Amino acid sequence: MVLEISATPYIYTFKLWDWGRLDLDGRPRPIHIDHGAANIQWQRNTEWVQENLINIVTLIHQSENGTVERTGLHEREFLDTYRVSTSTELPIHRNGSVHVLNLVEGARAILISESGCFSPMELHYAETCIVPQAAGPYRIYSIDKTYIRIIIACVRD
Repeated sequence: MVLEISATPYIYTFKLWDWGRLDLDGRPRPIHIDHGAANIQWQRNTEWVQENLINIVTLIHQSENGTVERTGLHEREFLDTYRVSTSTELPIHRNGSVHVLNLVEGARAILISESGCFSPMELHYAETCIVPQAAGPYRIYSIDKTYIRIIIACVRD
């Protein structure tokens, strides 16, 4: 699964190749080699990529119930991302931001408000849900007691 978390859905993404899709006339979309070559930043070599683009995963919480890791985005991004892994249940720390959750591994999970602010919400594989900051603290449970992973995106502290 590739999960694209974007803070700029209104900006057009330039594609060199459009995965074999057809245009409105039924013809393959063109390959834009010349435009792409003009936009390559050649100084961004392997060393630059390792120093600037590859995120460092940081362990935030670990217990017998599972882990929470900051997977992060580039430091210039205003979003942050966390990976929650459990086969039982874990409480989720609120940082003053809305949370956008995606179940990226496992069949299903359930979110339960610790204050009863919202009804239990079941989340299935590849589904997305939003938990407003006003909803308060919540817990994530693996319904079947099988291993699940959830990515949480939020505004950076």
